[in-house]
Amino acid sequence: MVKKSLMNESELKRVRMQRTMMLVCTALVIGALLLLVLPIRLPLPLRLGLACVDIIAAATVWLLARQNLKR
Repeated sequence: MVKKSLMNESELKRVRMQRTMMLVCTALVIGALLLLVLPIRLPLPLRLGLACVDIIAAATVWLLARQNLKR
């Protein structure tokens, strides 16, 4: 007799995607914070701009993943 898994394929895919999106968003936010905190030889406006782009990218990925997972 074959054991049935507790989760079907679509639920497993959803959980994997959720984990991946959380990891990507966390990495983008940590990258933005490191850009602001670490003493990197970049002009301040460029550092602020790159950090803002990272935060906007994290927010976009989070929103798209949230919309995609609701379907």
